[in-house]
Amino acid sequence: MKLSKITTAILLAAVTAPLAASAATLSANDSTNTISGLDTTQMISRDNGKTWEAYASEKQNHFPGTLTVIVAKKEDTAMKAVDYDPAATYSQAGTVVRYNGYYWTNKWWSNPGELPGSNDVWAKGAKIAVTTLATFKFTPYTGQAAIDFQNQQKAKVAEQRKVIGYFPEWGVYDAHNNFTPDKIDFSELTHLNYGFAVVKNGEVGIHDTYKAPELLTQLDKMTEEAGVTNMISVGGWNNSLEGVFEAATATDAGVDKLANSMLAFMLQWGFDGIDVDWEYPDTEAEKAQFTKLMQSLRSKLDAQGKKDDKYYQLSAAVTTNHSKIEFINPAVTTPLMDSVNVMAYDIHGAFDAITGHNAPLYANRQDADQKLNVSATLKEYADTYNVPKNKLMVGIPYYGRGWGNVEPTEIIPGMPGLFAPGSATSQGAWDDVGQFTGTNPWYVLKEKLANGGFTRYWDSESRVPYMYNASTKELLTYDDPQSVREKVDFINNEGYGGAIVWDLSGDTPDHELGKIVKDVKDAQEQSEVKDLRLQYFNNVLNIVAVLDEAHQTGENRYMVYVNNQYRMESYAGTVYYGSKTTQANEHTVRLTQAAKGTAAVKVGDVIELRKATNKPGQSSSEYTVLRKIIVTEEMLNNPTLDADVKKATEGLKSLTVNKNGFSIVETKDLFNANIRIVGYVNGAYNMETFNGQHYYSSKQEQGNDVILSANRKLNVGDKVTVKFTAGSPGAGSSAITTLAENTLKEVKVTADMLK
Repeated sequence: MKLSKITTAILLAAVTAPLAASAATLSANDSTNTISGLDTTQMISRDNGKTWEAYASEKQNHFPGTLTVIVAKKEDTAMKAVDYDPAATYSQAGTVVRYNGYYWTNKWWSNPGELPGSNDVWAKGAKIAVTTLATFKFTPYTGQAAIDFQNQQKAKVAEQRKVIGYFPEWGVYDAHNNFTPDKIDFSELTHLNYGFAVVKNGEVGIHDTYKAPELLTQLDKMTEEAGVTNMISVGGWNNSLEGVFEAATATDAGVDKLANSMLAFMLQWGFDGIDVDWEYPDTEAEKAQFTKLMQSLRSKLDAQGKKDDKYYQLSAAVTTNHSKIEFINPAVTTPLMDSVNVMAYDIHGAFDAITGHNAPLYANRQDADQKLNVSATLKEYADTYNVPKNKLMVGIPYYGRGWGNVEPTEIIPGMPGLFAPGSATSQGAWDDVGQFTGTNPWYVLKEKLANGGFTRYWDSESRVPYMYNASTKELLTYDDPQSVREKVDFINNEGYGGAIVWDLSGDTPDHELGKIVKDVKDAQEQSEVKDLRLQYFNNVLNIVAVLDEAHQTGENRYMVYVNNQYRMESYAGTVYYGSKTTQANEHTVRLTQAAKGTAAVKVGDVIELRKATNKPGQSSSEYTVLRKIIVTEEMLNNPTLDADVKKATEGLKSLTVNKNGFSIVETKDLFNANIRIVGYVNGAYNMETFNGQHYYSSKQEQGNDVILSANRKLNVGDKVTVKFTAGSPGAGSSAITTLAENTLKEVKVTADMLK
């Protein structure tokens, strides 16, 4: 049951020793899963002091489910240290551990069982003395609140544009150019799928027992910091070849055992969901087994999610072979999944007797199977099997395949070797000893082209390249920036939910392909966010966020932060701590807040527009940064002048006052524009022009100008103002005054003017 923990937190803090005086300022709210009073002088532990993390931003202020959180004074050694494990090997010198009340640091490699203090490997450090400030206990939602929370989170996942990158466990070794986690650009991803945990004897376990524990721990932390969903992918091609899924799911008890094991592994290593990579169910019996496994997983994930105040995601890597789609039972399994990851590659390779494309976007007239390509496969899923497009993720390979002994036969004129006989005699950079699949990552393929010998050819029908070496008679099929761009455009234009990348280690060090695929997820941002900028209104510098009107008025929470400090937000059309201008002709909404006084910005400040889950007043720790700017000197000295403001400023030529009232002169260009020009007397609405129409005024044309006259009785001291403002005629003047406006001209009435 969710209860306010404000009182409880202080009581708990009072019995925790040692206790700093600032503990009284800390309090928790179990309804929002947050702690107030956290600051950057503190560190937090979510596992009873086994590990500590420095509190750096509000993103960490989220404590779902059943959880005990300890807040303490920040201490660097405590944050570095881990509990000593006598069964572990400590290969990295300088590792800090906790043992028998002290910190210890290894000077060199430490073998299992070499206890700190037993020999010279470990140097004894300071006594452990963490200054605890408070301890809080959080509890999960219950009843309908728990169900509602799960449904809300599931809906948000469904709306998300996704880029799912697979991280290969073996990528850290030499053959994959030592692709360690620090080489991942998380800004290009929404999800990271770790490949793979493997099935053995009906249960899930680690494949690489040497490297995996370190990688799993590291990626758990890195994905959380980056706001990227961390998924464990279970199975894979090699594991599937062993028949492990078929054996594990042969009975209902086996299904339950495997699903429980997957869940336990996910929780043990801090994953956010499970990706099932069973390659491939292809019989009626396996169809039933796959269905039962997915049903069991979804049920167990939902039950666990209610305990943890978290929605756990479920996906599956599925076939690109249209004749095998039926065996994943889409009608039943698709509603259970958040993503259907179509492995739209390995369509042709050295396992075929003739050459072809690894991942053709469309069919070539020479293809024996005109439906064995990316476009046709996705259409089959969507149209024949009714899989929602937003759940379909399109595979993009960062590698290619190859053949040897390919003669330069031109079955298609000008394209030597394509659709010609070939053999499995080309050894690729990713092939093991004795393997000849011709598998090479993109960065190697790029080097091959640059080094000469190979010539690149473009298949204008399939919309992919290949390269051929006439001397060695090798043909390599692959994707490059041109074909990846076409696939990204295909995904966005056809409305599919996103992309999967196999695998991240195949890209160049500067992420040449990843930067292109990033556009899949950025398409969502671009539809929601039009701009984030600094702009003057009435000579006051403002932070301006321009949003799509449909999104701003929907149940979406957008927040503006400066240097991680909350400034303003919008939810369901309402703006908090800022003002709002609707540009009807652009279908956009502008959120503004004055950047002056204590809210002034300076060079180097980081301004972020975030999209968060939940509602105003609730935790905002789960968010995505949609747009970010870093303030420069130029921004402060030359802030953006809105195009409409510029047109209004230049197009309003004069404001004059006489005994009959006041007149304004506009250019015809301004008069006919969808720009609202409003005249006020002492702040009260008097007249306006908009889109070639004039209201409460008379009109006279003179050359390229339009003269608008408002007959009003004016008195000495009255103030006549003409403003560029928002909306369209009909909006109440009381509402207009709350909107961001630009004063174009202003006159104070004198006696001489009224003569």
